[in-house]
Amino acid sequence: MINVVEVNNLTFGYDNKNLFEGVTFQVEEGDFAAIIGDNGVGKSTMIKLLLGFLKPDEGEVVILGNKMAGKKNYAGIGYVPQNSGALAGSFPATVEEIVYYSIISAPNRKSRKEKLAAMERSLKAVDMLEYKGRLISELSGGQQQRVMLARVLVNEPQVLILDEPTVGIDGESVDRLMGILHKQNIVRQMTILMVTHDLQSVSSYINRVLCISDHSLAEAAMPEAKVIHAHSHHHEHTHIGHIHCASCEHQEGHGKHSSQDCECCHGDHNHDHSHKHGHGKENK
Repeated sequence: MINVVEVNNLTFGYDNKNLFEGVTFQVEEGDFAAIIGDNGVGKSTMIKLLLGFLKPDEGEVVILGNKMAGKKNYAGIGYVPQNSGALAGSFPATVEEIVYYSIISAPNRKSRKEKLAAMERSLKAVDMLEYKGRLISELSGGQQQRVMLARVLVNEPQVLILDEPTVGIDGESVDRLMGILHKQNIVRQMTILMVTHDLQSVSSYINRVLCISDHSLAEAAMPEAKVIHAHSHHHEHTHIGHIHCASCEHQEGHGKHSSQDCECCHGDHNHDHSHKHGHGKENK
């Protein structure tokens, strides 16, 4: 498995007081990982270090083979900041203008026709195409957040980093947003790293939990209450380990899975295969 995010011996602090000391971890290609931790432990600071907005005192951050200190807006990385939907709500702009501007502000050689098509694909992916002519201020909090996700997805990042994307939106909107992220992870094979304060709401969609505490970051156990399916063998339709959604149908005892039961996992492929579960319990 390929590491797309590598943090090596990272130390960082404010005012001569370390927030992190010797942190080392990796995020593999195809992971959907959550970063958790108590308030004030440095979750958002870790995101800023990953993105190169802050420079480590020691150690390094490497994403997609690039050292991130001093780098911003790297083409292969998508970033959705905390409360981005609420902040966008004050802009006098339409949904399509916000997403289209994200394309033209990124270095690319697409024609206007190609850019418009990309904008529509991105809005369709987040179930917001029908709202493209609406002012973003007219949308609900959950809809605004999906538009801000579309603004990032339009540039087709390989790695998507989100800082508390579910803050301020209702439970139904959280489920819808997480379903969209799940499909990006499975169908588009996008690696996702997300800071969250609400592990239970997202645990049906993630395959790893990274917990910040005591100036460090360590792998944590998956929540017991949720059903998570994962296996590490190479799937015939993808070069990465495949993560199953919690709604997949499994036969009790041997875990045989049919792609017909889960369209988002396999797209248009129709086949059966057996696998081992890497996390959680078997779905009954």
